[in-house]
This record gives sequence, C-alpha cells and structure tokens, in this order.
Amino acid sequence: MRARYLSKRDAAALAERLRAIPWGRVLRERKPRVALEIIEGDIKLYKIGGFLFADREGILFPVLDEQRNKMVLDILPSIIVDMGAVPHIANGADVMRPGVREVKKSFNVGELLVVRDERHLKPLAIVRALVDYETFSGMAKGKVAENLHHVDDKIWKILRKAQHLLERGL
Repeated sequence: MRARYLSKRDAAALAERLRAIPWGRVLRERKPRVALEIIEGDIKLYKIGGFLFADREGILFPVLDEQRNKMVLDILPSIIVDMGAVPHIANGADVMRPGVREVKKSFNVGELLVVRDERHLKPLAIVRALVDYETFSGMAKGKVAENLHHVDDKIWKILRKAQHLLERGL
C-alpha cells in the first residue's frame, strides 16, 4: 500500500473530475485544496473534501463509509433488496431482479446505485445499473446491476488498513 498527498494541481483536477459526475455535486460547495491518495494494486482510494472515493479501472465511485459518505450515498438512487439477497450481495454477487423489493429514484444504464437492505436500509454495495428504470420495471427475472464494491471486499479491507491515515484532519 502506498499513500501520498496529491499536489494542489492534481487535487484540483480530481475535484473537477468528481464535480462533473452528478453525485459529485457534494464537492461544488467545497473547494478542497488537499487530497490523499492511497494505492493498492489496481485500486486507488481518495480522501478529498472529507469524502472517500475509489477509482477502479477508471470508474470513480463513493465507498461504503456512512460516517464520511452519507451525503453522497443519499444522493445516489437506491435499490432495496430483501433479506434473502443480503448475504449474496455482501459476498459480491450482482443484483438480480427477484431480490429487489423497491427502488428509490429512477436510473439509467451505467448509473451508480446504492444497494440497501430492507430492514435497516444500511448500504451493502455500490453497483452499476445494467438496465434502465423503465426496463427494470418490466422485468420479472434477470440481472439488473453489476456489483462494484461491497462490504468486506478488497476496498473495505484497504480502508481498515489505512484507517490511521484517514483519521488525519483533511
């Protein structure tokens, strides 16, 4: 694991990249000058403006950290799944239509969604929609979203290892 602070120019470029994404509007009010980058393997984690983001294969997404990212996670559309789907999604399975109980906010193909359990509405995963809301509504079975990040995955473990770096006041 490598960690470094980005230069002011690189931090500003990252902030602009994030602001261009609809859910990245949380940074529009803030003008972060400092960003921490943590790299392990093919995963880059960023702490910028008090939020945590991951970059895997060029896809930027918020990490499942309600303490730091609640505002971002609440902006994204949510898929509420039944309790029978929870252990599968928490182990990295993609979201299948029969396990979905409810959807909060419509979405398009390729858009990021938060998967939440029906009992506590806790975030379980960040997924990418494989179908749009209209198609989803007419489906009875099939895969609806690809799992990008879930509880206890590689990103989750990197966050735990880097906790001492993330606690610093950025």
